[in-house]
Amino acid sequence: MEHEIVNKETPEMKQLISGIKEVSKRLREIAQTHRPLFGGEIYLTGREVCERLFLSPRTLQDYRDKGIIPYTQIAGKILYRLSDINRLLQENYYDNKLSEK
Repeated sequence: MEHEIVNKETPEMKQLISGIKEVSKRLREIAQTHRPLFGGEIYLTGREVCERLFLSPRTLQDYRDKGIIPYTQIAGKILYRLSDINRLLQENYYDNKLSEK
């Protein structure tokens, strides 16, 4: 019975380490861009809503307080449904732009 010594310098191990690094890199990329679905809905954080709507966090809070923008609070974290944001944009921005023409 012949035994082969495998260490980090063998071609097979180098290939395995390279593959693991590639998978790890891809998982980090996915984790940064993936948004989990809750009941088929995509939820955004306050920061993401501010970036999309060009709002300050304080203005977003005012909109929440005044009931202008719907939100969900889960375990102390405030989230916004993407479908609600898109609907608000449609009703308040895009429709107004079309009527101005």
